[in-house]
Amino acid sequence: MNILTGKHILLSLTFIALASLVGCQKKTILFESENIESGTQALLIGLDVIDEETIWASGTNATLLKSTNGGDSWQVFQYTEADTLQFRDVQGLNQKEAIVLSAGEGKASQIFHFHEDNGWKRVYQMQNEKGFLDAIQFWTNGTGLAYGDAIDSSAFILKTTDFGKTWERLPKEKSPIARKGEGGFASSGTNIVSIEGGEAWIGTGAGSSSRIFYTSDYGESWKAYKTPMVKGEAAGITSVRYEAGRLYITGGDLSIEDSYTNNLYYSVDKGKNWNEIPQPITKGAFYGSALASYADQLLYLVTGPQGADVWIEEQYEWMNLSNLNLWTAAFINQNTAILAGRNGEIIKISFY
Repeated sequence: MNILTGKHILLSLTFIALASLVGCQKKTILFESENIESGTQALLIGLDVIDEETIWASGTNATLLKSTNGGDSWQVFQYTEADTLQFRDVQGLNQKEAIVLSAGEGKASQIFHFHEDNGWKRVYQMQNEKGFLDAIQFWTNGTGLAYGDAIDSSAFILKTTDFGKTWERLPKEKSPIARKGEGGFASSGTNIVSIEGGEAWIGTGAGSSSRIFYTSDYGESWKAYKTPMVKGEAAGITSVRYEAGRLYITGGDLSIEDSYTNNLYYSVDKGKNWNEIPQPITKGAFYGSALASYADQLLYLVTGPQGADVWIEEQYEWMNLSNLNLWTAAFINQNTAILAGRNGEIIKISFY
């Protein structure tokens, strides 16, 4: 029988403790970036991932893009009947079809159904001259929402139940009450997020409002929650994301470019209460955000005119990804993200 005694026991226990500590340490996250040729000089604002290969993007000059190889190359489409429209959001239905949102005052706010083989069909156009659409979002059952700036005492929310073929505004009795001047920002197409089961969150801004509208029944009823996000005429929530039971809001004061504001928060109770995220590296407002879980760590990526950062929660640190003018971002898998912005800029970030 081999019996350990005295200092042998101490050394053995120390070795076991060190081995356990090493085994519990999280992987240190690093990244590499690659600039991708987009084939356009348009400002890219909307971005939607169908799967790891199929990605849609949209932007100014009525520009629509599609990649079928994970963002390595892009095909460009344009709505030539009105090439000044600003396509500020896109939701891909499959590899050939997408719903595209044009943002702008009054009749410039439109929604299109695009089919690669059949072309463009306008399925909605704003009739109120004060109207302004900001973003669209779908559930997998074909129900979708579009949100715009308030034109009266009710929040302006459109709903579809047929994958975007037809749209109707929610009646007043089913809509949140809007504050004066309350709207949103058409800066990344991400101020609405939905998850399966009928839940969705809308982030508001402007008019000194920065609230969250929450539904749990596909938009049939709503609750409004206050947030600590910075407020002002050009301030509020620009992006809302949900991952692993946490709701993240991103934003800022769009008139401030050279200083920090209180603009990054998360909630663990679906928007009722909020926790502030430490100050990032990049100053100014952020327009877009993206979330992913990689190597048992949460990656929170934010983009804006001054650049892009990523918060690695378990490492409790920010890393700067780029100093380019980037408006939007989306993960295509757990460790790969696409970022897009001004002058047709597209960057692929790979974490490892």
